[in-house]
Amino acid sequence: MWDIIWYALLGVLLAGYLALDGITIGTGIIGRLVAPGDAERRTVAAATGPFFLGNEVWLVAAAGITLGGFPGLESTVISGLYPVIVLAVAALVVRGAAVQFRRRVTTPGWLRGWDVVVQATCLVLAVMWGALAGSVLGALPVQDSRLAADAGLLLRPVPALSALTAVAVFALHGAVFLAVRTTGEVAERAAGLARRLAAGAAGLGALTIAAVALDGRARDGVLNALPAALLGLAAIGAALLAPRYAASGQGRGGLRAPAVSALAALLPVAAIAVAHWPEAVVSTVAGQHLSVEEAAADPSTLSVVGPVVLLVFPVLLAFQAMQWWAHRGAADDRTPAYL
Repeated sequence: MWDIIWYALLGVLLAGYLALDGITIGTGIIGRLVAPGDAERRTVAAATGPFFLGNEVWLVAAAGITLGGFPGLESTVISGLYPVIVLAVAALVVRGAAVQFRRRVTTPGWLRGWDVVVQATCLVLAVMWGALAGSVLGALPVQDSRLAADAGLLLRPVPALSALTAVAVFALHGAVFLAVRTTGEVAERAAGLARRLAAGAAGLGALTIAAVALDGRARDGVLNALPAALLGLAAIGAALLAPRYAASGQGRGGLRAPAVSALAALLPVAAIAVAHWPEAVVSTVAGQHLSVEEAAADPSTLSVVGPVVLLVFPVLLAFQAMQWWAHRGAADDRTPAYL
């Protein structure tokens, strides 16, 4: 029972990270498009700044759950895809430094340079998370609890399409957020960009689903096709609906529109988990699948630490809710930027 609880908690934390930090990834990707001037970029920073570090806590918590509760996943997926994960973590570190350094000097060249770094690292993050999701969705070359991965794994059709889809979805998520959480021209540009991005994100998502159906290795990894496909289609629907909610709430603050676009970012986590269940990792080698129970730590360990984790999790939720409530209004050029 505890292994299922921990596995569900891991999924919630990963989904929460993609939904929340997906905003800062998305605004980093599109920031220079919707806010060409420094004053407008300050408005974007004011809208996202209060949530910047808090969003990353979800990823740290997910990493802790993985390393402490699922050593089997650490020795297969994390070890086998180590370069991808290291690149993503490096992008997170560089992005954080770039955001902090940007405001230390106000010369145009300095500001433009760090803006480019922020955009580049956010693109790297979107590509890496998308490629990682597309890779683990299919059957992996796991044998004796070891993943023998190479660069070709990430260049297969499904991971490549998944990476492009992630860029489009995160950009859409950021545009929807800025449309309702900023005012003036930034909100107008973001709302217009969200409408244009929705069709691209939905189209790429549909292509990814089609590629899963056509690619043998990807299809072999989907043990429960119908619920996984329904969750994928729900994510596509959320991507198409989000700009409509953004247009109706433009410049008014609120959570409805970002909550809808967040579904497009987090539902793929649920789709992957459902597609594999009851396995945690599906192997291309017969009899080498890694079940959730096998990937989990010893039941005695989970049962001792589990109650503590379950007590801390509501605190994380309460802190995040407090942040959003305290900064529920739309930001403008007079709002403190924090960064």
